[in-house]
Amino acid sequence: FPSHDMTGGRFLSNPFGAFSSESDQTAASTTVAYAITYDATDIDDSVYLSNSSRLNVTYRGIYNLQFSIQFVNTDTQIHDVDVWAAINGTNVSNSNSRFSVPNRHGGVDGHLIAALNLFLSMEAGDYVELYWATTNTAVSVEYLAAASSPTRPATPSVIATMAFVSSIPE
Repeated sequence: FPSHDMTGGRFLSNPFGAFSSESDQTAASTTVAYAITYDATDIDDSVYLSNSSRLNVTYRGIYNLQFSIQFVNTDTQIHDVDVWAAINGTNVSNSNSRFSVPNRHGGVDGHLIAALNLFLSMEAGDYVELYWATTNTAVSVEYLAAASSPTRPATPSVIATMAFVSSIPE
């Protein structure tokens, strides 16, 4: 693994991690927040996954968390979904985003990729989780298998990357 030089306030190699999920994630209730989960660590260096939903940092700093979530709506009405971040179980102020997932139409489910990036101030040992809540349980997080005609790769239900941006002044 690359070495990290903390003495000069700069890294020789910045901490990072990339994570994804090949699992569907559903909501049983519209009054519950659900943690986004990952079932694969694609690559990591000092940012690592624990408890299937926690992206942990080894070093103190500002991190850029980027995500994309594949939502599907099987209902004939448009429904909203909220996505936000929590650090160590505490919601991050002003981190929520609301997405309207298109309705099922012409026999085809409605799909939406919710994508965003957040800059987060984190201490060594902190973890961040993404949460989601929906206005209707017909909305879920969907994995799509590889397909043909044309041949194309699978669509992960979730992709998240997290990279160190800057140290935090003492």
